[in-house]
Amino acid sequence: MNLLRTYRPSGRVIFMTVFFIFICMGVRAQSDSTKRPSLGEHVFTPVTYSNLPFTNTYFSTLTGLGQTLNLTHQIDLPDNIQLGGLSGEVTFMDMGFAYQQRVRDWLAAYISLNVSARLGTQLQSILTQGFSTISSVDIGWHIRLAKGNKFALSTIVELQNNQGSIISIMGFIRDIINDHPNPEITRNVPVLAAVTGLRFAYGLNDLVGFKVSSDLAYGETYTPGKNGFAFSGSAGIDLDFYPRYSLPVGFVLNYSTTSMPDFVFVDGKQAQIIRGKIAYTKASDFSLGIEFSFMKVPMVNMDKPPSVSSVALTARYYF
Repeated sequence: MNLLRTYRPSGRVIFMTVFFIFICMGVRAQSDSTKRPSLGEHVFTPVTYSNLPFTNTYFSTLTGLGQTLNLTHQIDLPDNIQLGGLSGEVTFMDMGFAYQQRVRDWLAAYISLNVSARLGTQLQSILTQGFSTISSVDIGWHIRLAKGNKFALSTIVELQNNQGSIISIMGFIRDIINDHPNPEITRNVPVLAAVTGLRFAYGLNDLVGFKVSSDLAYGETYTPGKNGFAFSGSAGIDLDFYPRYSLPVGFVLNYSTTSMPDFVFVDGKQAQIIRGKIAYTKASDFSLGIEFSFMKVPMVNMDKPPSVSSVALTARYYF
């Protein structure tokens, strides 16, 4: 653990240096064929937390907003006094950017930046949940393993650097009551992890496509001094109505489960996500859509993951 933290800065420098070398190589390797990815006759639409097995060059953005549904809290007071059944919602805000550069037909380098915030909006939720943010920077390589007329399989090798910031008002109050020598209202936790994974897609026909992806991470956790594994898996169906019906609309339905530290604050817990996306599919070089999600997301001081609904605007431009 200490060795990992000691060498983390130099590791970032080396990783960034190699990444920008790949960028320079990729500029020369770029061709006019790197547009929206397709297999067989099917053109795929990207969706969050369901990665595609393509090494196309692109730039993507995401802006999302969500809120818990009928959330109730329990506040633990001194002398074993508990106040339960207190309602108060938590707002979710997400913003992300990603850039992938094709280096060779079978290889791409990428970098992504994501920021997620969870904010109590009422007194009860502010006291129990406080304010939490995660900023994540991912740098990696995307490697194509196999490709046929209708299918593609790839893998990734990635370094993920997360910074969790948690403002806990109740924790601060407890520290003061218990005469803690250094009460803290804010806790910052760096989480560094190495990630690998697989992406698979299959184009059945011009209307229907399928995709599956998975990731496995190992590294630091939000519990100081503890390392562990995290996992994510996703599967979905992709529909494009434009080729067959001249209707420039696509629809994606996707299910994901994840315990990755860039999304889940609580160690050892998993989030469940059902996501639907409506996208504009007529353009050959960009994808624009709205994603609607229903999630079960683990939160601190909660025995069961609360329900969250969210909406996000996403865009991806292919070069």
